[in-house]
Amino acid sequence: MGIQPVKRVKISEQVFEQLKQMLIEGEWTQGQKLPSENELAQGFGVSRVTVRQALQKLTVLGLIETRLGEGSFVCELRPGVQVNGMIPAAYLGENSLSQVLEFRQVMDVKTAELAAQRATEQDLAELERIYQEMVDSKDDIRRFAQADLDFHLYLARATHNPLILEANSIVRDVLSATMDQIVTKAGNRAGLYYHRKLLDAVSRHDGQECGRVMQEHVDHNYELLSPQTGRKGEEE
Repeated sequence: MGIQPVKRVKISEQVFEQLKQMLIEGEWTQGQKLPSENELAQGFGVSRVTVRQALQKLTVLGLIETRLGEGSFVCELRPGVQVNGMIPAAYLGENSLSQVLEFRQVMDVKTAELAAQRATEQDLAELERIYQEMVDSKDDIRRFAQADLDFHLYLARATHNPLILEANSIVRDVLSATMDQIVTKAGNRAGLYYHRKLLDAVSRHDGQECGRVMQEHVDHNYELLSPQTGRKGEEE
């Protein structure tokens, strides 16, 4: 391998990495105030300017928030609020549709299983409402696509697992940007068919069947829409 050049890491970057790791490990709890810039500067043995640069990076990531005259606080976990902007659609490459389909192949199946097992009556009622919105808007691509996305995002909510909900919320804008393409190319017939079967499985709390239907649904979309297949969707 040979000798590799040594990278000079800025002091502020080292402070940032340490603070980020401390936040991840729960050194400070959600909503808790961090030590002042002076205290952090003394602890790290660096200047206040260096600490301020590190705190600014943490703020951009949505890990902390600075309140004028009060100091810096650990952000509270509110799904989709603090890190949504970290994964904009611009991060995707030329095959953005394939990348979204792959994400859904990874995430949606287990999400569907857990949602069916854990959904409350309120969850089921909301999924029914969203499905009806899909039915009512089947001739309006934009409305139908939005209702389709809402159905999948609410399945994530019905798992009652904040990490699953957060993961879906982070990429909501990316999913939304491609959903119109999916509906335009795949049509609405398959969407209504699979979402009805998903809803029926959730109503029976049949996690295994719900996961199986979701697997079939996302595989169907991937086969239909992936550039590798070159197949054309069927409109109703």
